[in-house]
This record gives sequence, C-alpha cells and structure tokens, in this order.
Amino acid sequence: MLLRRIAFYGLTLSILAGCAVGRTTVDVPVPQGTNPATGKYVRIDAPQDKRDFAVAPPSPDIASLDPDGDSSDASKARAIGRKRNGYGKALGDVVLPEGKTVSGLVEGALATGFQEAGYVVVKQGDPNFATAAPVNAQIIDFWAWIVPGFWAITDNQKAELRLSGDVGALHGEQVIKTHVSQSSQLVTSSDWQEIVEKGLAAITEETKKLVSGK
Repeated sequence: MLLRRIAFYGLTLSILAGCAVGRTTVDVPVPQGTNPATGKYVRIDAPQDKRDFAVAPPSPDIASLDPDGDSSDASKARAIGRKRNGYGKALGDVVLPEGKTVSGLVEGALATGFQEAGYVVVKQGDPNFATAAPVNAQIIDFWAWIVPGFWAITDNQKAELRLSGDVGALHGEQVIKTHVSQSSQLVTSSDWQEIVEKGLAAITEETKKLVSGK
C-alpha cells in the first residue's frame, strides 16, 4: 500500500510538472448580483489594481509572472495565479482571458456584497448615477496559489482590498482581507476557477458584513 502511494505521489509530481509549463488561461465568471427593489443608490468606481509583482518571490502566495513570458501591465491586470511543479518551483502563469481583468472580477464581487446588504448599485448611464454614493476600491492583493503535499495539494486564494466611502457602516477608509483554501489531488483549470470563485464569494460576504456593520 505504501509503495502504491509513493508511486501515485511520483506520478502526481510528473503530471504537475508537465501541466505547469506555459501560460494557462482560466475564464472566471464575473459575480452577478441582483439589485433590491428599493434602497440607497451606490456607485462603485472601477477598482484600482495596486498589486506588486515580485520577480523571484520567496513564497508562492506572492504575485509574480514568469520572467520568460509577457510581464506587461496588461498581463498583470489579468494575472490570478502562478503554476508550480510538484517541488514548488514557480513556472507558468494563470491568467484571465483577453477582455477580463482582476479589477472587473473584484468590482462584481463588491457590487454583489452591497446588493446583498440592501443597496442599489448603479453604473454609468443608469438613472441616479450622478447622485449615488461613491465607493472607491484599491486591490492591494489578489492571488491564487498551490501548496504541494504528500497526499494532496492545497489550493489557496487570498485578497486584500482597501475601500473608501460613506455608505452604511463604511466610513472613510477600511480594509477587507480574505483567504480561502481547498484540497485536490491534481490541479486543473477548473480547480483554479473554483478557488478564485470561492475567493470572490468571500469578498462578497465580507463586503456585506462591513457595510451592514455585522
């Protein structure tokens, strides 16, 4: 039995190493909430992506891009994680498809949180946009990473957002931090999508709590 487990672990390492080469595109849906019938109007300005990307991060939870690939600002705006082989070595990037950004995902998660807290979120061109209470957001951290283990792999996602506004219990500048994790045997595109979706759901929940004062 032990030999079988060791063989399985060796196979897992080889598969991880093979799958980690090159850039992978993962399409994560933008969170979509529903406005309540009535409520105070709020507008969320497009979150500013203020993440710092390291060239050679000392740990996998730090945002980084493969130095042999595209490290432009456009790529950074789409980056959600970095693949690693079975020994933890950083390899290919995990990015959103063209046309999607981390800022867009976070904006959707925040909007859903406000909606669930009873606020009507309006966008440019909507009625009452000009008089809606503004909310500003900065993305300090938003990253997914894996931690290889002997029996399983742990998928992680964390976020740190700096919100400012005067809505409900949100006064001035406040910070939201989230961290979610799950276990898997092999990390595929669907696993990256799932852990990022869980991270976005955590942002929605923490936003709702912050605004509601709970």
